[in-house]
Amino acid sequence: MQPRGVESVEASVISDGMLGASTVVSQPVPVLRRFWRSLLRGIVPRRRRQTELISALNDVASAVSSTLSLDDVLETIVARSKVITNTEKAALVLTQEHSENLDSDTLVVRGSRSEHPEEWWAGELAEIAPAVFRERSSYLNFNREHDAWLLSVPISVHDRPIGLLAAINSASHEFSPEQVDFLGVLGAFAAIAIENARLAEQSKYVLLASERDRIAREMHDGIAQSLFSVALGLEVCRKQVLREPVIVATRLDELQEAVDLSRKELRRFIYDLRPVKLQELGLAGAIEYWVHEVSSGEAVRGTVSVEGEVRNITPAAEACLYRVAKESVSNVVKHSGASKFEVVIMYAENGVSLRIADDGSGFDPVANARSSGGEGLGLRSIYERVKRESGRLDVVSEPGSGTTIYVRLPV
Repeated sequence: MQPRGVESVEASVISDGMLGASTVVSQPVPVLRRFWRSLLRGIVPRRRRQTELISALNDVASAVSSTLSLDDVLETIVARSKVITNTEKAALVLTQEHSENLDSDTLVVRGSRSEHPEEWWAGELAEIAPAVFRERSSYLNFNREHDAWLLSVPISVHDRPIGLLAAINSASHEFSPEQVDFLGVLGAFAAIAIENARLAEQSKYVLLASERDRIAREMHDGIAQSLFSVALGLEVCRKQVLREPVIVATRLDELQEAVDLSRKELRRFIYDLRPVKLQELGLAGAIEYWVHEVSSGEAVRGTVSVEGEVRNITPAAEACLYRVAKESVSNVVKHSGASKFEVVIMYAENGVSLRIADDGSGFDPVANARSSGGEGLGLRSIYERVKRESGRLDVVSEPGSGTTIYVRLPV
């Protein structure tokens, strides 16, 4: 017998994951329809938010693997956190070095400038930071004075606090448990991104310091000694100019040549300090520019060519090949006695290679490394660069037969 007030009844099967074990239930049709509509209303937004979270993590991961600076990585994290929490304002602030205190100079904010002034929530973040770091949990509080919610999660690496990620909403826009969880996930992922960006910047500073040290050594061994010799020569000429004018004239010609050579070397060092950007000319273009620059006015001539289909490689790999080519070409021009050389960039499916070959006097790589304390005409610095990129370096040379340097980097 049909109950009064119920127009029809249908039997449905609800599977595991909905209401427990599979069960046959009988419900009025309108009730079932309302149930499914309600269920779908919950599932669809949840899936959309999960998709946004995955997209946010992918964006941060892309920032980590790119050439973005630490500031760019922080901007990416804040922008994506604002999206996945659907918040009115998002912020990120790092800690001071070796401290749990926040560094206000590192603050990055996304949101309307007029909404939720920084004065109140920045102060609250500074107050709660020690407790948030200590408990390693999210912080959610309603500030009655400013009629707004403040949500914050710690950013830590190996229990070492490095910052806070925060979101601010008005009273009518309360954070859901899901949004709190999502911000926590992004905060954990942000810790890796920030630490990697810092390490990348540190490695750039180390590389820059290494380049400056190399240039300083070359200037000391080259230009400084040459100019000292010129100064001594001019002093001698000043004393002899009246007694032996012909000899002095010949000597002045020699000193003029020495000055011209020093000027050329100085021009090369200036180029080293302010190199042509790879992103402007590309790898082949930058190497070709350097070949022209360093061999200008010399008897040796060089060519640059590309084999295979040009493909994108990481900025680190590109910088490695560029620096190796510069060092090698400089050695050819200065030390090899070659009349010609070639630089070939070879692209393949599984890697990219660089070959620098000259027809100069050649040398014994083993004997040269021993006699120069392991440096070997800059080969040590080349080896270290290639090693950092998990590549391979081969040097083929012998006296009287020229030199060929092979570098292979994986892609």
